[in-house]
Amino acid sequence: MADIFAILRDQALKKTSDFKDEDFIIRGLWKVDLAFKPNVDERTFRYWFLVSQTVGQGSCYCDKELEVDESLIGRDAREIISEQDCYSISVLDSIYASIPRNPEQVFEITGNSIEKAVRRNTILLDEVEHALALAGVPPGKGRVLNVGVLGNLIKLLIDKGHSVIATDLDQDVLDKPIHGVTVEHGSKTFQLIKDSDVAVITGMTLTTHAVGDIIDVCKEHGTKVVMFAETGAHFGEEYCQTLGIDAVVSEPFPFYIFQGMSRIEIYRRHND
Repeated sequence: MADIFAILRDQALKKTSDFKDEDFIIRGLWKVDLAFKPNVDERTFRYWFLVSQTVGQGSCYCDKELEVDESLIGRDAREIISEQDCYSISVLDSIYASIPRNPEQVFEITGNSIEKAVRRNTILLDEVEHALALAGVPPGKGRVLNVGVLGNLIKLLIDKGHSVIATDLDQDVLDKPIHGVTVEHGSKTFQLIKDSDVAVITGMTLTTHAVGDIIDVCKEHGTKVVMFAETGAHFGEEYCQTLGIDAVVSEPFPFYIFQGMSRIEIYRRHND
């Protein structure tokens, strides 16, 4: 398995070698403690995430026990990304925010979180169905594995006729039905990939060190990979062009849970 974080880190250092040092001074760190249920079709999300700000902003979901380390303020972000952890992913994401990128599509969605929850999941559904079409799957006949349960997406997929299975590591959703889909433990992810046309994963698979194995197993079985990324949202182009993920739907901070405008970026792998 490739060291995905090391690849992302080394690419960032290479691409920013001619940038001004001041672009990478850490100016701010925020830890957000959230419990959020956008609508009746979604579960309650109970998470913590870290936002890092240099010139750009990056984020990473983190452990409940993480504390903001104010000694990092004023340091060069490139000095603290040697080893993978929540801080390094969040800070690396802020570095990538300053690197020019070329998404296939950009959506700017506005309104309250209820309205935006529906819109972002519709965008994600469209990308999953695009991947299914590329795999030659007839409309409404897809076998989709959702790694990291997204209740709204599961409902949309089922409403379109697709077969859905789901895995997660959150004890609060395990072995419980979500829109008729019983959530399996994340340890079953790899065995379920082989019978799926598309695996929909989240950016959190980077923090759990699972994304490299998921990519490898999906390639082995011809399963398309669509990532939805809040954690490491600015890695989308690198994920597709360097690491071979088929598509990334990125949502840079500020996320849809906040009022106002949210930005959704679509990246796709280009076949040679």
